[in-house]
Parts: sequence; C-alpha cells; structure tokens
Amino acid sequence: MSVRRIALLGILTAATIVIAILESFIPSIGIPGVKLGLANIMILVILYELGIVDAIMVNLLRVIVVGLVRGNIFSMGFLMSLTGAIFSLGIMILFYLVVRKFTVVGVSVIGSIFHVGGQVIIAMIFLGSAYVVLYLPIIGISAIITGVFVGIVAQLIIKTGIVRKQKERSNLE
Repeated sequence: MSVRRIALLGILTAATIVIAILESFIPSIGIPGVKLGLANIMILVILYELGIVDAIMVNLLRVIVVGLVRGNIFSMGFLMSLTGAIFSLGIMILFYLVVRKFTVVGVSVIGSIFHVGGQVIIAMIFLGSAYVVLYLPIIGISAIITGVFVGIVAQLIIKTGIVRKQKERSNLE
C-alpha cells in the first residue's frame, strides 16, 4: 500500500470518526437510540469510490476509535454499534456487488435497516428479552428515512468525484 493511499484512507477515516463523534452530540430525534447515521455517508462513499476492503477497514476503525473516545468499549452500546456496522456494511457490500439494480440510496436504506436489525439482536441478548423486537417497526421506519437521507448525501458526494479525483491524482489504482 502506497504512502499516498494510506494518507487518503487516514483522512477519510478521521473524517468518519469526527462525523460519528459530532453526531453523538445531536440529541435523539424523539425515539430513544435513533440517530441519523451520518458516518455511513463516508462509508458509502468509500465503498463506491475506493472499494470493499477500504470500506471494511474504515468502518471497523471508526467503531473501535469512537468506542475508545467515548469510553464505552465493550459496553452494550459499543457492541450494538459494532454489530450494526457489520450487518449494515455486509448487506451493503452484497447489494453493491450482486444486486446492481439498487442505487446508492437503495443500498443505504437496506444498510440502515440491517444496522438496526443488528442492534436489536444485541439488545435482545443483553436484556434477555424477545420483546425488544416490538421496537422494530418504529426504528425500522426511522431507518428507512435516515437511510434515504444518508444515501442522497453520499450520492451527491460521489457525483462530485472528489474522492475519485484524489484516488486518480495519487495514482492509487
């Protein structure tokens, strides 16, 4: 891996971490635990512009570093974030690779839905109750709404070609 590629990934990782930390200061939008998922904007951009391996690395680094910064590493919140990130990116990669008919917005929405699905699984394990599933319709609807928003913003950034230009400029292919 070239120094330029490492630098570009470092900048994108830092941006993703900063976005995630800043978002943690935004109060919940009336539904406990519901966030916009703004860091996923960068993950989508990285997936589409740089590739799967880079998106996985940045996503995992984001979750770990934000967990360390918040001081909640290995807590229920951290495990919910990690599981949601893994489920989300996993399904986004699948739809990005296999189901090519989905737009960036569609991939974002399906990723958002799977993110909350992963979180519900961890909540069920930690709380020892299947009743957490009853929360799915509420957070599922919010996941669709936030997924659309995140997807639109990611698509606009991808259309600018800013990451692709940096990739080409640095001969990162």
